[in-house]
This record gives sequence, C-alpha cells and structure tokens, in this order.
Amino acid sequence: MLVVIVAAISLGPGMLRDLVAGVLFVRPPAASLTPPPVHADAVLQSRLQAARATLPRGTMGAVLVDVQTGASASLEAAQSFPAASLFKLPLLLEVLAEQDRGQLDPEQRLEIRPADWTDGSGVLQARVGDRLSVRELTRLMIQESDNIAALVLLDAVGVATTNATAERLGLHATRLVDHRAGDTGEHTTSAADMAQLLVGLASGQVISQHVSESALALLELKQTVAWLGDGLPFWVKVAHKWGDLPDARNDAGVVFTPRGSYVAVVLTQGGVPEETATAIARVSRVGYDYLGSRP
Repeated sequence: MLVVIVAAISLGPGMLRDLVAGVLFVRPPAASLTPPPVHADAVLQSRLQAARATLPRGTMGAVLVDVQTGASASLEAAQSFPAASLFKLPLLLEVLAEQDRGQLDPEQRLEIRPADWTDGSGVLQARVGDRLSVRELTRLMIQESDNIAALVLLDAVGVATTNATAERLGLHATRLVDHRAGDTGEHTTSAADMAQLLVGLASGQVISQHVSESALALLELKQTVAWLGDGLPFWVKVAHKWGDLPDARNDAGVVFTPRGSYVAVVLTQGGVPEETATAIARVSRVGYDYLGSRP
C-alpha cells in the first residue's frame, strides 16, 4: 500500500488521473453524427511544422484532425504519394459495403489461385490452392497486411468497382492500379484523402454506421507495425493501416484516447526508414499532446 501511495504522489494528480482513465478506457464506437467542420488551427499547424523538421530527408504529406472540434493542420495534404498498403483501405470498404448490401457473403470461401501469388507482406505465400472465407481474407489483409489476401478480394469485387467507390467517397487522389491487367505505376493516395476517410469512419459516416464500425474493429487489431502509436501511453487505441515500400513509408489512422480522438495521417517518400518511423511517431504525438492542451 505504501508503494502505491508513493507512486501516486510521484506521478502527480494530472498523470494519475490520465492513468486511471486510461486503464478503464475502451474505444468508443463509430458515432452516427455529423462531424464538426474541419478548420485550420494555428497552434496545431505550428506544432506539425516543427514535427516535420524531424524528417531531414524525403518528402512528407501529413494531416492531423481533432475529431471532436474539427481543428486541423496539414502539410502537402493534396500531394499524391505511393499508397503502399494503404490501398487496402478502399478495398476494405468495398468488401464491407458489398457485405452490407448482401452482395458478398462473408462466409463464402474463395480460392487462392496461382495468379494471386505475390511476394511482400503476409502469411499466405504457401497456401496457393487453399480456400479461405471472405471474412478471414479480410482480416488477414488488414492485420497481417497480406498482399495475397488483398488480390483474392480484388478478384471478388473488382479494381474498377473499388476505384468507383473511392471516387464516390470523395477520395479523388486515391486510385488502385490493376497490375495483372497490365497497368503500370503504383497505387496512389493523398494525406487529405486518407484523413477524410478516417474522420468519416470515426463519425460513422462512411457507407453506413455499421460499415464504419466494422472497419474500425478490423483496423484496431494488433498489427506488425504501429508507428502512430510509438511513444504514446499504453492505453490509447489505434485503428490504422500502415504501408511500407522501398521508397515510401506510411501510417494512417484514428487514435482514440480518454482525452478525445484524433486522425493522424503521415505519408513519406524518399526518406531513411528509421527517420521516417520517428517522424510518423512525432506527428502522432503532436496530435495527442494537442488534445491534452485544448480547453
């Protein structure tokens, strides 16, 4: 008991309050409400610009949005970047939307064909010929960032359909390319697109409240990498998707805390991997600290 009392005194009332709130904290569900208008916040902008200075090489597109107030800051938000595995976010929404409309059965089993084989992240490289449910493929695509699972799901819903959905959602810089059909180039997106999508998910406005909640539940699963959560208290809940290519490193998500929630999107290209990981974490920390400093 004495140790507990000493520890409580050493933490101070503010930190102790955060600790108690954090231990009891659970992620709020996707709320069916209209989010407040997004508006630039000078304090948040100056802090984001300071965080940008921690990335000495390469380019960065970034957006921070306080979900409760709409306060935001951005850097090169409209610039197109390689999406890396962030292309799996619009694909996730198309799969969930088709399930919601009854067009795709989550228990339907889909075959992994030789044409679906690819390298990179994931756990299905030795599973060609196996049949997995849409539900399991969707989980693997997000939690394990499995590229083969993504290709199997793309076979089911179509690249063109997924791009059309992204366009309807206002994600004008987000485009998937069909490499197997001979398309060249990379999947692309922008920090502004990803921030708009994530604010919509947090507020239950993407497709439907049910689809938004289903997406957040998958994005909250523990993933191999969570740069947005690095250095944050253990009690935060991060619903996100990360992506990594030789020349690009991204993380985009909603960070839920007892203080409130914020969207953080950081896209980088041409940087040193260790430096980009540090910069992504620093941007997210700016969002977290801002929640603690606002009235």
